[in-house]
Amino acid sequence: MGKCYLCGNDIQIIKDKPYKYNECGLDVTLFGIIQYHCQNCNESYASIPNMQKLHRVIGAYICEKRKALLKPEEIKFLRKDLHLKAKDLAQALGVTASTVSRWENGKKEIGEAHDRLLRSIYIMYTSEQSNHFICDGVINLFKELPAKRKKIKQPVTISLNPQEWLSCMGESCLA
Repeated sequence: MGKCYLCGNDIQIIKDKPYKYNECGLDVTLFGIIQYHCQNCNESYASIPNMQKLHRVIGAYICEKRKALLKPEEIKFLRKDLHLKAKDLAQALGVTASTVSRWENGKKEIGEAHDRLLRSIYIMYTSEQSNHFICDGVINLFKELPAKRKKIKQPVTISLNPQEWLSCMGESCLA
């Protein structure tokens, strides 16, 4: 039996009790997590293996399974798991930092287009992190776009030669 890190008394090991993982800011219940409880000082804690992978699974679930627009706490979770400050996410999405703040505190609902874009950025980023190559620097790709873009006349035809896609290893490679 282990000892409590606060008071030094024996701790109780709990193996079969669902764990409410609210530390991530969402309503998440984990099963099969070893928990510890000190009856002397009432301290409780859990042993959660591979927290980064857990967060990726939670983020993927949010992005792929949630059918409604993202909720404020989901937006904040995705932003934090992307390791972005609100101003950096705002820049990537083409909005102001105060808009991201209003989404995260529930004062404004995220719109359809920004919801889809945030989900896409998250999925692409996590794909990159797990070595499923999609694009180097996908977040930077969006961050570099100006917030307000003007309509400009661009050529309709895209002209490429084989060297441009066969040797595609640079920053402009999207697939």
